Amino acid sequence: RALDSVLSGLSLLTISLPTFVLGLLFIDFFGITLGILPVSGMATIGADFDPADRLAHLVLPALILGLSYAAPLMRYTRSSMLDVLGQDYMVTAQAKGLGRLLVMRRHGLRNAILPLITLFGLMLPDLIGGAVITEQIFNWPGMGRLAVTASSQRDPSLMMGVMMLVAVGVVLSTLVAD
Repeated sequence: RALDSVLSGLSLLTISLPTFVLGLLFIDFFGITLGILPVSGMATIGADFDPADRLAHLVLPALILGLSYAAPLMRYTRSSMLDVLGQDYMVTAQAKGLGRLLVMRRHGLRNAILPLITLFGLMLPDLIGGAVITEQIFNWPGMGRLAVTASSQRDPSLMMGVMMLVAVGVVLSTLVAD
């Protein structure tokens, strides 16, 4: 019960806050107050090829992007699962003697996940846009920083190349989702 209320509060927090505010709050809490995670860059100076250091630098940006898109997916999953639980085939499967968890996993979740795949495909452009901001906050070299650099240096050919890669990724993800 307490875990449900914590997850609900975290869900509301991640839905309502933009990624840059959430990123700054996490930098302040995990990086400065607790001092357990690095707050900037992709690697610590002198530890350029240490995989553990790279993973430590990856935790906060991945957590920010994951949490900001997990909350809507959780809400849609719950709604879709509630719709599926009321279907006749679920009642039939339970009447045949299958256990409740098996029915939910084998019949319910498989049918409830179909709209989520489409939703995830439609969320991908927003995820890419959020990654641009997250890269700037955490000082990561990536496509977002490349786009910002191209924009500030007024380099139209580099900007077109970045936008073309993003557009191809969005189209491919939409095709896979369909």
